[in-house]
Amino acid sequence: AEDYSAAPAQIIEEYEELIRAETLDRLGPRLEKMTPNVGTVFPHMSFLRGSSRSFRVWHPKGPDKIEVISCQFVDKAAPPEVKEALRVTGLRAFGPSGALEQDDMDNWEECTRTNRGAVTRRYALNYQMGLGHDRFDEELGAWSSDFRLSDSNPRYFYQRWSSLMQADSWDQV
Repeated sequence: AEDYSAAPAQIIEEYEELIRAETLDRLGPRLEKMTPNVGTVFPHMSFLRGSSRSFRVWHPKGPDKIEVISCQFVDKAAPPEVKEALRVTGLRAFGPSGALEQDDMDNWEECTRTNRGAVTRRYALNYQMGLGHDRFDEELGAWSSDFRLSDSNPRYFYQRWSSLMQADSWDQV
C-alpha cells in the first residue's frame, strides 16, 4: 500500500531549494526573472513543470482527434525520495487516473464538440487578452507580456504556424 504520510510537494520544494544555487549558477540570472510552469516548444511539445514535471508530445490524428504522449522528467541526480515524490504527484494529478487529467479530458472533449457547431464556426477564436502589452525584454532576451495571464503565447504560436503554412519554401521562413 502507498504511504500517504509523506508530503510529496514539501519534499520537492525542499529539493529545489537545495539545488537552487547550482541551478542559478548554471542557468544564469535570467532564471530569477521567470518561473516557467507551463509552455509549448513549437510545434508540438509541451511541458508542465509544477509538481508533476510532465512533458507531452501532441500528434494530430484528424480534425477532431489527437494522440498525446505524456511522460514525466526528473533530475537524474535527485535522491530516491525526491524521484518518488515526483512520481507520486505526477500520477495523482496527471496520470491516467489523475484528478486533473480526467478533469482536463472533459474540457478538451467539450471544446472539440463546441467548436464543431454551426454558430461557433462562423466566428474566429478570440486571442486578444493582453494584446498590445507584449514587449521584448532585453534583460530576459525574449518576448514578454506585462500581463500575468495573456494570449501572447497562442498568438505567437499561430503566427509562426501561419508563416510556415504560407511559405512556398524553407528560404521564405
